[in-house]
Amino acid sequence: MVALERLDKLPAGRWARLLDDVRRCQLRRGAWYPVLSLGADEAVLVVRHQSMIVPPAYLEIVRTRPSRWTVVPRERYAVCPNCAERVALGTRPERMRCGRCSEAFEFELEHEYSAPHET
Repeated sequence: MVALERLDKLPAGRWARLLDDVRRCQLRRGAWYPVLSLGADEAVLVVRHQSMIVPPAYLEIVRTRPSRWTVVPRERYAVCPNCAERVALGTRPERMRCGRCSEAFEFELEHEYSAPHET
């Protein structure tokens, strides 16, 4: 694995997160990761400042960095799109400020996490 210094400085052209129904993987559910490369059989992501190879079938991949909280309904938490901080959720507000990075974001629609996105 290759150590990487600053995730926020990477010129990632794509972002990926674990599909809702995938259970056996080291990725945190709801967190977005920069995609370093994408092939038919493997995607290389930046995970905790290191590169990780993940089967693309496990991932939802988008072309732009997400800008809304991901809600992980079964575990009742939300994940910040900027720093991947997890926050327990009760009643969901329209917008919420992250206690870790201090950025404020709206939430995804409830059905978005499980819905396929354009790659």
